[in-house]
Amino acid sequence: MNSLLKKSALSATIALTLVACGGGVGGGSGGIAGIGGSGFTSTGSVTGFGSVFVNGVEFETSGTVFNIDDSGTGSQADLAVGMIVAVDGTVNADGVTGTASSISFDDQLQGPVSAITAVLADPDEENRSFTTLGTTVHINRFNTSFDVSGNIKAPNFDFDSINDGDHVEISGFFNDAGELVATRVELKATAFSTSNIVELKGTVSGFTDVSAAFTLSNLTGINIDASSAAIDDLPNGLADGVPVEVKGTCSDSACSTLKATRVEGQSGFDDADKISVEGLITDFVSSSDFKINGISVNASTAILTPGTLALRDGARVEVEGPISSNVIRALTVEIRGGDSEVHATVSSVDPVTGNFAVSFTGFNTQPQTIAVTVNTATEMEDSVTAGNFVRVRGFENGTGGITATRVEVRDPDDVIVQGNLQVYTTNTSIQLLGVTFAVDVVCETEFENEADIGIIQNDFIVAATATPGLLVKVKDRNDTGGGGGGCGGRVALNGVVDEIEIETP
Repeated sequence: MNSLLKKSALSATIALTLVACGGGVGGGSGGIAGIGGSGFTSTGSVTGFGSVFVNGVEFETSGTVFNIDDSGTGSQADLAVGMIVAVDGTVNADGVTGTASSISFDDQLQGPVSAITAVLADPDEENRSFTTLGTTVHINRFNTSFDVSGNIKAPNFDFDSINDGDHVEISGFFNDAGELVATRVELKATAFSTSNIVELKGTVSGFTDVSAAFTLSNLTGINIDASSAAIDDLPNGLADGVPVEVKGTCSDSACSTLKATRVEGQSGFDDADKISVEGLITDFVSSSDFKINGISVNASTAILTPGTLALRDGARVEVEGPISSNVIRALTVEIRGGDSEVHATVSSVDPVTGNFAVSFTGFNTQPQTIAVTVNTATEMEDSVTAGNFVRVRGFENGTGGITATRVEVRDPDDVIVQGNLQVYTTNTSIQLLGVTFAVDVVCETEFENEADIGIIQNDFIVAATATPGLLVKVKDRNDTGGGGGGCGGRVALNGVVDEIEIETP
Protein backbone atom coordinates (compact mmCIF):
# COMPACT_ATOMS: atom_id res chain seq x y z
CA MET A 1 0.00 0.00 0.00
CA ASN A 2 1.40 3.47 -0.79
CA SER A 3 2.41 5.75 2.10
CA LEU A 4 -0.22 8.40 1.43
CA LEU A 5 -3.08 5.93 1.57
CA LYS A 6 -1.59 4.35 4.68
CA LYS A 7 -1.27 7.78 6.29
CA SER A 8 -4.85 8.72 5.47
CA ALA A 9 -6.26 5.51 6.90
CA LEU A 10 -4.20 5.67 10.06
CA SER A 11 -4.41 9.36 10.87
CA ALA A 12 -8.16 9.35 10.53
CA THR A 13 -8.46 6.67 13.19
CA ILE A 14 -6.99 8.97 15.84
CA ALA A 15 -9.84 11.41 15.52
CA LEU A 16 -12.39 8.69 14.94
CA THR A 17 -11.27 6.77 18.01
CA LEU A 18 -11.39 9.81 20.24
CA VAL A 19 -14.97 10.70 19.38
CA ALA A 20 -16.80 7.77 17.84
CA CYS A 21 -20.47 7.53 17.08
CA GLY A 22 -21.20 6.67 20.70
CA GLY A 23 -20.02 10.05 21.94
CA GLY A 24 -16.95 10.83 23.98
CA VAL A 25 -17.40 8.33 26.81
CA GLY A 26 -19.63 5.45 27.63
CA GLY A 27 -21.73 5.17 24.47
CA GLY A 28 -24.99 6.82 23.54
CA SER A 29 -26.10 8.47 20.36
CA GLY A 30 -24.15 11.68 20.70
CA GLY A 31 -21.12 12.93 18.82
CA ILE A 32 -19.68 16.35 19.43
CA ALA A 33 -21.94 18.89 21.01
CA GLY A 34 -21.49 22.53 20.10
CA ILE A 35 -20.31 25.14 22.57
CA GLY A 36 -23.74 26.71 22.35
CA GLY A 37 -25.46 23.39 23.05
CA SER A 38 -24.61 20.91 25.76
CA GLY A 39 -20.87 21.52 25.78
CA PHE A 40 -17.51 21.39 24.13
CA THR A 41 -15.23 18.58 22.99
CA SER A 42 -11.46 18.79 22.96
CA THR A 43 -9.11 16.07 21.72
CA GLY A 44 -5.39 16.23 22.36
CA SER A 45 -2.54 15.28 24.63
CA VAL A 46 -2.65 15.61 28.41
CA THR A 47 -0.16 18.33 29.36
CA GLY A 48 -0.52 18.50 33.13
CA PHE A 49 -2.48 17.76 36.27
CA GLY A 50 -4.04 19.31 39.33
CA SER A 51 -7.16 19.09 37.32
CA VAL A 52 -6.54 17.81 33.75
CA PHE A 53 -4.95 20.10 31.18
CA VAL A 54 -5.78 19.50 27.50
CA ASN A 55 -5.35 21.95 24.60
CA GLY A 56 -4.71 24.89 26.88
CA VAL A 57 -7.78 24.35 29.08
CA GLU A 58 -7.66 23.29 32.72
CA PHE A 59 -10.66 20.98 33.14
CA GLU A 60 -12.12 20.47 36.62
CA THR A 61 -12.67 16.73 37.16
CA SER A 62 -14.48 16.36 40.50
CA GLY A 63 -17.57 14.92 38.77
CA THR A 64 -15.96 13.50 35.65
CA VAL A 65 -16.73 10.04 34.27
CA PHE A 66 -13.57 8.34 32.95
CA ASN A 67 -13.37 5.68 30.26
CA ILE A 68 -9.91 4.12 30.00
CA ASP A 69 -9.16 1.79 27.07
CA ASP A 70 -12.87 1.23 26.33
CA SER A 71 -13.37 -0.28 29.78
CA GLY A 72 -16.18 2.12 30.70
CA THR A 73 -14.41 2.81 33.98
CA GLY A 74 -11.32 4.51 35.33
CA SER A 75 -10.13 7.58 37.20
CA GLN A 76 -7.86 10.56 36.78
CA ALA A 77 -5.04 8.49 38.30
CA ASP A 78 -5.11 6.33 35.13
CA LEU A 79 -4.08 9.29 32.98
CA ALA A 80 -0.53 10.50 32.33
CA VAL A 81 1.20 13.32 30.49
CA GLY A 82 1.36 12.53 26.78
CA MET A 83 -1.82 10.42 26.60
CA ILE A 84 -4.19 11.44 23.80
CA VAL A 85 -7.66 11.93 25.27
CA ALA A 86 -11.10 13.23 24.37
CA VAL A 87 -12.74 15.61 26.83
CA ASP A 88 -16.47 16.35 26.76
CA GLY A 89 -17.60 19.24 28.93
CA THR A 90 -17.89 23.00 29.08
CA VAL A 91 -15.38 25.83 28.85
CA ASN A 92 -15.70 29.01 30.88
CA ALA A 93 -15.72 32.52 29.43
CA ASP A 94 -12.00 32.93 30.19
CA GLY A 95 -11.24 30.21 27.61
CA VAL A 96 -8.64 28.50 29.82
CA THR A 97 -10.75 26.80 32.49
CA GLY A 98 -13.69 24.45 32.25
CA THR A 99 -15.42 21.37 33.59
CA ALA A 100 -15.10 17.89 32.10
CA SER A 101 -18.22 15.73 32.15
CA SER A 102 -16.26 12.83 30.64
CA ILE A 103 -12.71 11.98 29.62
CA SER A 104 -11.83 9.00 27.45
CA PHE A 105 -8.46 7.52 26.59
CA ASP A 106 -7.59 4.94 23.97
CA ASP A 107 -4.07 4.37 22.68
CA GLN A 108 -3.17 4.52 18.99
CA LEU A 109 -1.19 1.25 18.95
CA GLN A 110 -0.22 -1.60 21.27
CA GLY A 111 2.18 -4.42 20.48
CA PRO A 112 5.81 -5.59 20.49
CA VAL A 113 8.80 -3.40 19.63
CA SER A 114 11.02 -4.57 16.78
CA ALA A 115 13.86 -3.19 14.65
CA ILE A 116 14.62 -0.31 17.00
CA THR A 117 17.32 1.90 15.57
CA ALA A 118 18.88 5.34 15.84
CA VAL A 119 17.94 7.88 13.22
CA LEU A 120 20.68 8.62 10.72
CA ALA A 121 22.36 12.04 10.78
CA ASP A 122 21.43 12.58 14.43
CA PRO A 123 24.70 13.19 16.29
CA ASP A 124 22.85 14.42 19.39
CA GLU A 125 21.11 11.01 19.58
CA GLU A 126 17.73 12.58 20.25
CA ASN A 127 15.65 10.43 17.88
CA ARG A 128 15.01 6.70 17.46
CA SER A 129 12.47 4.66 15.53
CA PHE A 130 11.04 1.16 15.71
CA THR A 131 8.29 -0.96 14.24
CA THR A 132 5.17 -2.20 16.02
CA LEU A 133 2.68 -4.38 14.13
CA GLY A 134 3.97 -3.10 10.81
CA THR A 135 3.80 0.58 11.79
CA THR A 136 6.87 2.77 12.06
CA VAL A 137 7.01 4.62 15.38
CA HIS A 138 9.21 7.65 16.07
CA ILE A 139 10.35 8.59 19.58
CA ASN A 140 12.26 11.64 20.73
CA ARG A 141 14.42 11.99 23.83
CA PHE A 142 12.71 15.24 24.74
CA ASN A 143 9.19 15.10 23.28
CA THR A 144 8.17 11.52 24.17
CA SER A 145 7.14 10.53 27.71
CA PHE A 146 7.93 7.04 28.99
CA ASP A 147 6.20 5.08 31.73
CA VAL A 148 5.82 1.55 33.12
CA SER A 149 2.49 -0.16 33.86
CA GLY A 150 1.87 -0.54 37.55
CA ASN A 151 2.11 -4.34 37.55
CA ILE A 152 5.39 -4.48 35.62
CA LYS A 153 8.74 -4.75 37.38
CA ALA A 154 11.36 -3.08 35.22
CA PRO A 155 14.52 -1.45 36.55
CA ASN A 156 14.40 1.23 33.88
CA PHE A 157 12.33 2.15 30.87
CA ASP A 158 13.05 5.27 28.88
CA PHE A 159 14.33 6.56 25.56
CA ASP A 160 17.70 4.84 26.00
CA SER A 161 16.53 1.52 27.46
CA ILE A 162 13.56 0.60 25.26
CA ASN A 163 14.42 -2.68 23.52
CA ASP A 164 13.23 -5.04 20.82
CA GLY A 165 10.67 -7.40 22.32
CA ASP A 166 9.23 -4.86 24.76
CA HIS A 167 5.45 -4.92 24.64
CA VAL A 168 4.27 -1.30 24.62
CA GLU A 169 1.21 0.93 24.48
CA ILE A 170 1.72 4.02 22.32
CA SER A 171 -0.03 7.36 22.19
CA GLY A 172 0.77 9.86 19.48
CA PHE A 173 -0.10 11.39 16.12
CA PHE A 174 0.35 10.02 12.60
CA ASN A 175 2.44 12.05 10.18
CA ASP A 176 2.09 12.47 6.42
CA ALA A 177 3.89 9.17 5.76
CA GLY A 178 1.57 7.13 8.00
CA GLU A 179 4.20 6.87 10.73
CA LEU A 180 3.26 7.30 14.38
CA VAL A 181 5.05 10.15 16.17
CA ALA A 182 4.83 9.06 19.79
CA THR A 183 3.89 11.43 22.59
CA ARG A 184 3.95 8.63 25.19
CA VAL A 185 5.16 5.02 25.36
CA GLU A 186 4.15 2.75 28.24
CA LEU A 187 5.79 -0.60 28.91
CA LYS A 188 3.10 -3.28 29.27
CA ALA A 189 5.41 -6.34 29.35
CA THR A 190 9.16 -6.87 29.19
CA ALA A 191 8.88 -9.65 26.61
CA PHE A 192 6.35 -10.57 23.94
CA SER A 193 3.86 -13.28 24.80
CA THR A 194 0.99 -14.67 22.76
CA SER A 195 -1.20 -13.76 25.75
CA ASN A 196 -0.38 -10.05 25.45
CA ILE A 197 -3.24 -7.84 24.28
CA VAL A 198 -2.54 -5.99 21.03
CA GLU A 199 -4.46 -3.11 19.53
CA LEU A 200 -4.36 -1.62 16.06
CA LYS A 201 -6.52 0.54 13.83
CA GLY A 202 -7.15 0.76 10.12
CA THR A 203 -9.61 0.18 7.31
CA VAL A 204 -11.08 -3.26 6.63
CA SER A 205 -9.79 -4.93 3.45
CA GLY A 206 -10.41 -8.32 1.86
CA PHE A 207 -13.57 -9.01 3.87
CA THR A 208 -15.88 -11.76 2.66
CA ASP A 209 -17.52 -13.18 5.77
CA VAL A 210 -16.97 -12.90 9.50
CA SER A 211 -15.89 -16.53 9.54
CA ALA A 212 -13.00 -15.78 7.15
CA ALA A 213 -9.84 -13.81 7.92
CA PHE A 214 -9.46 -10.26 6.60
CA THR A 215 -6.76 -7.60 6.77
CA LEU A 216 -6.50 -3.86 7.37
CA SER A 217 -5.52 -1.84 4.34
CA ASN A 218 -2.55 -0.28 6.12
CA LEU A 219 -1.35 -3.59 7.65
CA THR A 220 -1.67 -6.20 4.93
CA GLY A 221 0.68 -8.69 6.63
CA ILE A 222 -1.65 -9.27 9.57
CA ASN A 223 -4.57 -11.68 9.08
CA ILE A 224 -7.44 -10.92 11.43
CA ASP A 225 -9.66 -13.70 12.70
CA ALA A 226 -12.82 -12.05 14.08
CA SER A 227 -14.97 -15.18 14.07
CA SER A 228 -15.48 -15.05 17.83
CA ALA A 229 -14.99 -11.32 18.41
CA ALA A 230 -17.47 -8.92 19.92
CA ILE A 231 -18.58 -6.48 17.20
CA ASP A 232 -19.33 -2.95 18.45
CA ASP A 233 -20.50 0.29 16.81
CA LEU A 234 -20.92 -1.37 13.42
CA PRO A 235 -24.66 -1.17 12.72
CA ASN A 236 -24.16 -2.36 9.15
CA GLY A 237 -21.61 -5.00 10.10
CA LEU A 238 -18.06 -5.49 8.86
CA ALA A 239 -17.32 -4.56 5.27
CA ASP A 240 -14.44 -3.38 3.11
CA GLY A 241 -13.61 0.27 3.61
CA VAL A 242 -14.96 0.47 7.17
CA PRO A 243 -12.52 2.04 9.71
CA VAL A 244 -12.16 -0.13 12.80
CA GLU A 245 -10.14 -0.72 15.94
CA VAL A 246 -9.15 -4.32 16.57
CA LYS A 247 -8.13 -5.83 19.92
CA GLY A 248 -6.96 -9.36 20.54
CA THR A 249 -3.88 -11.56 20.75
CA CYS A 250 -1.22 -12.52 18.22
CA SER A 251 -0.07 -15.95 17.14
CA ASP A 252 3.57 -14.79 17.09
CA SER A 253 5.69 -11.62 17.46
CA ALA A 254 5.08 -10.72 13.80
CA CYS A 255 1.33 -11.11 14.45
CA SER A 256 0.80 -13.08 11.25
CA THR A 257 -2.59 -13.98 12.71
CA LEU A 258 -4.49 -11.76 15.13
CA LYS A 259 -7.23 -13.52 17.07
CA ALA A 260 -9.64 -10.65 17.67
CA THR A 261 -11.64 -10.39 20.88
CA ARG A 262 -13.25 -7.11 19.84
CA VAL A 263 -13.73 -5.16 16.61
CA GLU A 264 -15.11 -1.67 17.06
CA GLY A 265 -16.27 0.71 14.37
CA GLN A 266 -14.84 4.22 14.20
CA SER A 267 -17.16 6.95 12.99
CA GLY A 268 -16.74 10.63 12.21
CA PHE A 269 -17.60 13.92 13.87
CA ASP A 270 -21.05 15.42 14.10
CA ASP A 271 -21.50 19.03 13.04
CA ALA A 272 -20.81 21.36 15.96
CA ASP A 273 -20.39 25.02 16.74
CA LYS A 274 -16.92 24.55 18.14
CA ILE A 275 -14.40 21.78 18.68
CA SER A 276 -10.70 21.67 19.47
CA VAL A 277 -8.35 19.11 17.88
CA GLU A 278 -4.59 18.64 18.31
CA GLY A 279 -2.41 16.75 15.88
CA LEU A 280 0.11 16.89 13.05
CA ILE A 281 -0.73 18.70 9.83
CA THR A 282 -0.89 16.40 6.79
CA ASP A 283 -1.97 16.78 3.15
CA PHE A 284 -1.03 20.47 3.24
CA VAL A 285 -2.01 22.36 0.07
CA SER A 286 -2.66 25.83 1.49
CA SER A 287 -3.92 27.51 4.64
CA SER A 288 -7.44 26.77 3.45
CA ASP A 289 -6.78 23.13 2.57
CA PHE A 290 -5.00 20.72 4.89
CA LYS A 291 -5.82 17.95 7.35
CA ILE A 292 -5.25 17.27 11.00
CA ASN A 293 -5.82 13.71 12.19
CA GLY A 294 -7.60 13.00 8.90
CA ILE A 295 -10.05 15.89 9.32
CA SER A 296 -10.13 18.61 6.67
CA VAL A 297 -9.31 22.12 7.90
CA ASN A 298 -9.85 25.56 6.38
CA ALA A 299 -7.71 28.05 8.31
CA SER A 300 -7.70 30.83 5.73
CA THR A 301 -9.11 33.37 8.21
CA ALA A 302 -7.76 31.84 11.43
CA ILE A 303 -5.71 33.72 14.00
CA LEU A 304 -2.29 32.04 14.21
CA THR A 305 -0.32 31.74 17.45
CA PRO A 306 2.46 32.74 17.25
CA GLY A 307 1.85 35.12 14.37
CA THR A 308 4.92 33.71 12.65
CA LEU A 309 3.51 30.17 12.67
CA ALA A 310 4.15 28.48 9.32
CA LEU A 311 1.43 25.97 8.45
CA ARG A 312 3.12 22.98 6.82
CA ASP A 313 3.10 19.19 6.80
CA GLY A 314 4.41 17.83 10.10
CA ALA A 315 3.67 20.91 12.20
CA ARG A 316 2.06 19.98 15.51
CA VAL A 317 -0.84 22.34 16.15
CA GLU A 318 -4.22 22.70 17.79
CA VAL A 319 -7.09 23.95 15.66
CA GLU A 320 -10.32 25.28 17.08
CA GLY A 321 -13.54 26.27 15.41
CA PRO A 322 -16.89 25.02 14.10
CA ILE A 323 -17.12 21.76 12.16
CA SER A 324 -19.53 20.99 9.35
CA SER A 325 -19.51 17.96 7.03
CA ASN A 326 -16.24 16.89 8.68
CA VAL A 327 -14.48 20.16 7.80
CA ILE A 328 -13.24 22.45 10.56
CA ARG A 329 -13.34 26.15 9.74
CA ALA A 330 -10.58 27.15 12.11
CA LEU A 331 -10.96 30.32 14.14
CA THR A 332 -7.56 29.80 15.76
CA VAL A 333 -4.51 27.66 15.07
CA GLU A 334 -1.93 27.41 17.87
CA ILE A 335 1.44 25.74 17.80
CA ARG A 336 1.91 22.75 20.10
CA GLY A 337 5.59 22.24 19.50
CA GLY A 338 7.80 25.08 18.40
CA ASP A 339 11.27 25.48 16.94
CA SER A 340 12.86 27.27 19.89
CA GLU A 341 14.67 25.32 22.58
CA VAL A 342 16.64 26.08 25.74
CA HIS A 343 18.59 23.72 28.01
CA ALA A 344 19.85 25.62 31.06
CA THR A 345 19.60 26.11 34.82
CA VAL A 346 16.59 27.83 36.40
CA SER A 347 17.62 30.99 38.24
CA SER A 348 14.22 32.19 39.49
CA VAL A 349 10.53 31.21 39.47
CA ASP A 350 7.48 33.44 39.81
CA PRO A 351 5.37 31.69 42.48
CA VAL A 352 2.13 33.21 41.14
CA THR A 353 2.38 32.69 37.38
CA GLY A 354 4.86 29.80 37.29
CA ASN A 355 6.96 31.71 34.75
CA PHE A 356 10.68 31.34 35.28
CA ALA A 357 14.07 32.47 34.07
CA VAL A 358 17.09 30.40 33.06
CA SER A 359 20.65 31.71 33.29
CA PHE A 360 24.07 30.75 31.99
CA THR A 361 27.42 32.23 31.07
CA GLY A 362 27.52 34.14 27.79
CA PHE A 363 29.70 36.53 25.84
CA ASN A 364 32.70 37.90 27.76
CA THR A 365 31.73 35.50 30.60
CA GLN A 366 28.74 37.73 31.39
CA PRO A 367 25.55 36.14 32.79
CA GLN A 368 22.80 35.71 30.22
CA THR A 369 19.11 35.22 31.04
CA ILE A 370 16.13 33.97 29.04
CA ALA A 371 12.59 34.51 30.32
CA VAL A 372 10.33 31.45 29.96
CA THR A 373 6.55 31.90 29.92
CA VAL A 374 4.32 28.94 30.81
CA ASN A 375 0.56 28.69 30.38
CA THR A 376 -2.24 26.15 30.55
CA ALA A 377 -1.07 24.58 27.27
CA THR A 378 2.49 23.95 28.52
CA GLU A 379 3.25 20.25 28.95
CA MET A 380 4.94 19.76 32.33
CA GLU A 381 5.64 16.49 34.10
CA ASP A 382 7.51 18.08 37.01
CA SER A 383 7.29 21.27 39.03
CA VAL A 384 10.15 23.68 38.44
CA THR A 385 12.25 25.25 41.19
CA ALA A 386 15.34 27.44 41.19
CA GLY A 387 18.46 25.34 40.60
CA ASN A 388 16.73 22.80 38.36
CA PHE A 389 18.31 22.07 35.01
CA VAL A 390 15.48 22.15 32.46
CA ARG A 391 14.88 21.46 28.81
CA VAL A 392 12.35 23.86 27.32
CA ARG A 393 10.67 23.61 23.92
CA GLY A 394 8.48 26.40 22.59
CA PHE A 395 8.37 29.47 20.39
CA GLU A 396 9.78 32.98 20.50
CA ASN A 397 7.12 35.25 21.93
CA GLY A 398 8.26 38.61 20.58
CA THR A 399 9.26 39.94 23.99
CA GLY A 400 12.77 38.52 23.99
CA GLY A 401 11.81 35.23 25.63
CA ILE A 402 10.27 31.86 24.88
CA THR A 403 6.70 30.65 25.47
CA ALA A 404 7.06 27.03 26.51
CA THR A 405 5.02 24.21 25.00
CA ARG A 406 6.99 21.61 27.01
CA VAL A 407 9.21 21.79 30.10
CA GLU A 408 11.18 18.86 31.48
CA VAL A 409 13.48 18.72 34.52
CA ARG A 410 16.70 16.86 33.68
CA ASP A 411 20.12 16.12 35.13
CA PRO A 412 22.65 18.93 34.49
CA ASP A 413 23.94 18.81 30.93
CA ASP A 414 25.20 21.00 28.08
CA VAL A 415 23.76 24.50 27.68
CA ILE A 416 21.77 24.62 24.44
CA VAL A 417 19.90 27.52 22.89
CA GLN A 418 17.97 27.15 19.61
CA GLY A 419 16.17 29.95 17.86
CA ASN A 420 16.16 32.29 14.90
CA LEU A 421 19.53 33.91 14.28
CA GLN A 422 19.54 37.59 15.21
CA VAL A 423 23.15 38.69 14.83
CA TYR A 424 26.36 36.96 13.82
CA THR A 425 29.70 38.74 14.07
CA THR A 426 32.52 36.90 12.31
CA ASN A 427 34.73 35.01 14.75
CA THR A 428 33.35 37.10 17.62
CA SER A 429 29.80 36.40 18.72
CA ILE A 430 26.36 34.99 17.89
CA GLN A 431 23.00 36.18 19.19
CA LEU A 432 19.65 34.40 19.31
CA LEU A 433 16.69 34.56 21.70
CA GLY A 434 18.18 37.83 22.90
CA VAL A 435 21.32 36.25 24.38
CA THR A 436 24.87 36.42 23.10
CA PHE A 437 27.62 33.79 23.10
CA ALA A 438 31.27 34.20 22.18
CA VAL A 439 32.55 32.52 19.01
CA ASP A 440 36.15 31.27 18.66
CA VAL A 441 36.69 29.37 15.41
CA VAL A 442 40.41 28.97 16.08
CA CYS A 443 40.16 27.14 19.38
CA GLU A 444 36.64 26.04 20.10
CA THR A 445 33.69 26.71 17.79
CA GLU A 446 32.68 24.25 15.07
CA PHE A 447 29.90 24.56 12.48
CA GLU A 448 27.43 22.05 11.00
CA ASN A 449 24.80 22.28 8.27
CA GLU A 450 21.24 20.88 8.30
CA ALA A 451 22.58 17.37 7.60
CA ASP A 452 24.93 17.58 10.61
CA ILE A 453 27.94 17.70 8.29
CA GLY A 454 30.84 19.90 9.32
CA ILE A 455 31.21 23.19 7.42
CA ILE A 456 33.49 26.19 7.70
CA GLN A 457 32.52 29.54 9.13
CA ASN A 458 32.19 31.14 5.69
CA ASP A 459 29.63 28.51 4.63
CA PHE A 460 27.59 29.39 7.71
CA ILE A 461 27.78 33.11 6.91
CA VAL A 462 26.59 32.44 3.34
CA ALA A 463 23.60 30.44 4.66
CA ALA A 464 22.75 33.12 7.24
CA THR A 465 22.89 35.83 4.60
CA ALA A 466 20.65 33.87 2.23
CA THR A 467 18.06 33.10 4.94
CA PRO A 468 17.35 35.94 7.39
CA GLY A 469 16.27 34.52 10.74
CA LEU A 470 17.98 31.20 10.01
CA LEU A 471 17.06 28.56 12.61
CA VAL A 472 20.24 27.84 14.57
CA LYS A 473 21.25 25.73 17.56
CA VAL A 474 24.24 26.69 19.69
CA LYS A 475 25.77 24.33 22.21
CA ASP A 476 28.13 25.19 25.06
CA ARG A 477 29.32 21.84 26.36
CA ASN A 478 29.45 21.20 30.07
CA ASP A 479 32.99 19.80 29.92
CA THR A 480 36.61 20.59 30.71
CA GLY A 481 38.24 19.21 27.59
CA GLY A 482 40.03 21.09 24.82
CA GLY A 483 38.16 22.98 22.13
CA GLY A 484 37.47 21.82 18.63
CA GLY A 485 39.87 24.19 16.91
CA GLY A 486 43.15 22.61 17.90
CA CYS A 487 44.48 24.77 20.73
CA GLY A 488 46.40 22.08 22.52
CA GLY A 489 45.24 21.36 26.04
CA ARG A 490 43.40 24.61 26.55
CA VAL A 491 40.32 24.10 28.71
CA ALA A 492 37.00 24.76 26.98
CA LEU A 493 35.52 28.02 28.21
CA ASN A 494 31.96 28.60 29.38
CA GLY A 495 30.25 31.23 27.27
CA VAL A 496 32.21 30.25 24.14
CA VAL A 497 30.04 28.03 21.94
CA ASP A 498 31.42 24.63 20.99
CA GLU A 499 28.93 24.02 18.17
CA ILE A 500 26.77 26.14 15.87
CA GLU A 501 24.32 24.00 13.90
CA ILE A 502 21.90 25.04 11.16
CA GLU A 503 18.53 23.40 11.89
CA THR A 504 15.55 22.58 9.70
CA PRO A 505 12.30 24.23 10.90
